[in-house]
Amino acid sequence: MRWAAEALAVFVKEWRTEWRTRVALSSVVLFAVGAITLIGMSLRDKFGIVVATDERAAVAAGLLWVVLLFTAATGLGRAFVQEEERGTALALRLTARGSTVWTGKFAANATLLLALCALTAPVLIGILEVPRETGVNPALLFCVLLFGCVGVAAVFTMTSALVAQASAKGGLLAALSFPILIPLLLAGVHGTKAALGVGNPNGLFSPGIGDVEVLASYAVIAVTASLMLFDFVWND
Repeated sequence: MRWAAEALAVFVKEWRTEWRTRVALSSVVLFAVGAITLIGMSLRDKFGIVVATDERAAVAAGLLWVVLLFTAATGLGRAFVQEEERGTALALRLTARGSTVWTGKFAANATLLLALCALTAPVLIGILEVPRETGVNPALLFCVLLFGCVGVAAVFTMTSALVAQASAKGGLLAALSFPILIPLLLAGVHGTKAALGVGNPNGLFSPGIGDVEVLASYAVIAVTASLMLFDFVWND
């Protein structure tokens, strides 16, 4: 119970701090809105969508994960950087265990990314006018995005702790995170394509079950490995 209370306290602290400053929230929302606006402008002309109807689902799947990846890199990378900048990292080390600190910050990042995904995915699919006749499966899309966002949040929370005291935080964060996320991104894009009807005209769940299993396994491994290794990173 004490462990859960510490993790919850860190989670609440993260959202209270974010609500006061709105640094990560503003950057994430502005990046997502700007990216979706540019996508909509570049793929439309006076006659409508310039992408062929049978290719819109595949384009939407790829663009959705591009937006999620770079949005996460923009906002989630500040999880531990802000503690070092404000000089509060030492106080956090003295008041909470490492595992609870990581869990609270991971939960805050995951909820932010999931909320953003819940807003971004329908808007992007609507802008590209993905036809429902292609076999859209909302349940499969939900599972793919849920496990995908959890995995992305776990990786960026851990890599944020690794680069918190580095001088070139932005470049190092991307260099560390992207190679680790390649399996997740491949499964995420493929599963999203199946959920939007690419190669799945009947809208079945089974064509994407393998991708969901990969994403769920990746999320479990990322969370478990982070909890096991974070004490070494946090205390050293």
